[in-house]
Order: sequence, then structure tokens, then C-alpha cells
Amino acid sequence: MEAVFKRELQSYFKSPVAYFVIAFFGALTGLYFWNINLYNGSIEFTMTLASLTTFLIFFIPVITMKLFADDKKNGTEVLLRTAPVPTWKIVLGKYLASVVVFGCMCLETMICPIIMTFFVNDSGVFPLAMTVGGYAGFFMLGLAYLAVGTFASSVTDSQPIAAVLGVIILIAITFVQTIGETIKGWLGRVLIWISLSSRYDDFASGIFSVSSVFFYLTFTLLVLFFTSVNIERKRWN
Repeated sequence: MEAVFKRELQSYFKSPVAYFVIAFFGALTGLYFWNINLYNGSIEFTMTLASLTTFLIFFIPVITMKLFADDKKNGTEVLLRTAPVPTWKIVLGKYLASVVVFGCMCLETMICPIIMTFFVNDSGVFPLAMTVGGYAGFFMLGLAYLAVGTFASSVTDSQPIAAVLGVIILIAITFVQTIGETIKGWLGRVLIWISLSSRYDDFASGIFSVSSVFFYLTFTLLVLFFTSVNIERKRWN
């Protein structure tokens, strides 16, 4: 797993994709930070993070599209399938490499809350606990999205198709909450309960929900399991 992780991480930073995604996400963060926090005088950075969650639907599939779809082009697909390594270790190694890239995206945004501390009035108090909770939810949501993107990359040999498929799946997952709020009733409550977006609402409000953390981790591991099953199926075929 360690070898797969190192190889995948190196491939990220040997190509312009990781740099482009990190830089573009940083620019987008700066734009929302200026508009929401500096221009309007809000000290709640969680509002900016909540706005950025929508863009993760498009950024995450770009990060993960190469994880498995790129192997066939590089001629490493057969090596991975025939290697004496458990499939789940291959999947986890590749997934963790994408987590590092996403972690870099999160780290660069932390300059914004640091800047905000210099603009808080003497009578004001910077909402540190709320900001930390917002980042925790943002990161957990990103982990779940990365798992979905990894699965999308495992079902096709084309990077563009993997990216588009990942975006479609994530948009569908996002609309689960909207559908639940529309139809209401017990089915609506179930859809809202399983929605990734609704789980983030607690973190955006500064509430650190242990049940939501458990839900995100369970969802992530379940999707990675399905990815492993799909890769294992290809091995036997």
C-alpha cells in the first residue's frame, strides 16, 4: 500500500493537474473570502466554507479521475491486477494520495481565518470553535466525495468520463436532501438523514456532531469497499 501511495502521490505532483486544482481552488476561496468576510464584515468563515462545498462537486472528480482510469494508458493496469497485493490496499493507497492533494487545498484556505483574526474588533471574539468545526465538516465531506470519485475512476478507462461520472454522482447525492425536503413524510426524512449535505449543516453551524462524523466515515469506507469489489471483479475477468 505504501508503494502505491508514494507512486500515486508523485504522479500527482509531476503533472500540472494538482497544481492547477490547488491554485484555482485557492483563488476561488480568496474571492469568496473577500466578498463574504472582508467586504461584508462577517467573522464567520464557516459561511465561506459552506459556499465552497458546492464547488467540491467539480474539483474532487478532477483530482480522482486519474486514479484507476490512468493505469491503462500507462500500461500499469495489468501489473496492479496481477500484483500479489490485496485489492483493498491498492484502492486505499490511491485514495490516500488523493486525500493528500485535498488536504493541501484545505491548508491553503487556512490563511483566511488567520487574516480575519486581525480584523476582529476589540469587543468581538473570533469564533474559533465554530471555525474548527466547519473545517472538520468540510474535510469529512471531502473524504466522502473523494471516495465517490475513486469509485467513478474504477468503472472506466477514460479520465474525462471518470470526471463526468463523478460529477453526475455527486450532483445526484447533493439533490437527495432537496428531494427529501420536497416530498416530506417518512421517506423525505430518510432521504434527508442519509444526505451528505444535510450532515454538513451541523458543522456549518458550529456543532461538532459525532454521529455525522461516524456517518461520513461509514459512507467513505462503504464506497471504497465497492471500489475494491469492482477492481477485484476486473482481476478475475
